[in-house]
Amino acid sequence: MKKIILLVSFFSLFLFVQAQEFEGIERGDKELSFNGFLFTTIGTEYSSASGNFFISYGSYLTDKLLFGIAPGVSVSSSDGEIVADLSGQVFLNFNFSSTKRSFPFIRLSYYQYSFDFETYEPLDLAYAQGGLGFKSFLTESLSWETTITYGLNLATPEYGNLMLMTGITVVL
Repeated sequence: MKKIILLVSFFSLFLFVQAQEFEGIERGDKELSFNGFLFTTIGTEYSSASGNFFISYGSYLTDKLLFGIAPGVSVSSSDGEIVADLSGQVFLNFNFSSTKRSFPFIRLSYYQYSFDFETYEPLDLAYAQGGLGFKSFLTESLSWETTITYGLNLATPEYGNLMLMTGITVVL
């Protein structure tokens, strides 16, 4: 029983602290993020799983609107062969708050899974994505961020992707 009371107390304190206001995000602030995710392709005839790592950089156009780019590396495995490709995103986040320690946001992005245009047509691995995320500041400038997005393939809209991305963000 002591463990349950201790756990509930700790969780309640965590929620109270996270709901508190702090200096917040301001127009012109910059963000540097280190994110990773698992990637699943969903389609009628094809499915695969892989991972990706991004280093993203963004600038706040307003106190709630973040525009950024995120170069990355996609890693996949097929028949025992590991393949790594350069990838990238251009994204726009709308934060529902700029002064709370924790808040949800909406994300829209263009995601290019691979820049190997000798093997693939550019739109074959391009996705228009939308999703929701949650950011929680651990300090005044360091936060943990998690985003889930769904994307439609631009060449073949019946194929899509569902991504759960998480990582650390620093406000510069």
